[in-house]
Amino acid sequence: MRIEQSFTVGAPPDRVWSLIRDPQVMVGCVPGCDGIEQIDETSYTAQVTVSVGPIKARFNLVVEITEEQAPTFIRTESRGEEGSRASMVKSVNEMRLAPVDEGTEVSYSADVEISGRLGRYGAGMMKKIATKLAGKFEESFRTLAEAPEEVAG
Repeated sequence: MRIEQSFTVGAPPDRVWSLIRDPQVMVGCVPGCDGIEQIDETSYTAQVTVSVGPIKARFNLVVEITEEQAPTFIRTESRGEEGSRASMVKSVNEMRLAPVDEGTEVSYSADVEISGRLGRYGAGMMKKIATKLAGKFEESFRTLAEAPEEVAG
């Protein structure tokens, strides 16, 4: 399943980049993210809970930055499994930042593979849920990035 979206943030690209690269900021913006821990400069572990219909799955993820061109581009790979190993997720994610008159345009894409019990819901339903979660991320991130720096950072 491929997800592609973009949104504009009323903040300069350098500020948006610094927020994106701060794992503690991102944990508060990613819906269902319960925690994140830095392993090294380019690797993290994270716990993310996702609800699909009657199923609630908590994934233990490893997130690795595979390419970075500060302050305009980052590519990550995420992989993980639900605690019971009933579902597995793997994704390749890209985010690009570009200056615009209003601040910064954030464009992102994700190629996501879900197997196991969540994968049985089909691409249509999963894409709808992923799009809804992406909207929540955009709203949280925009609110944080547009707040005065002494409040946000």
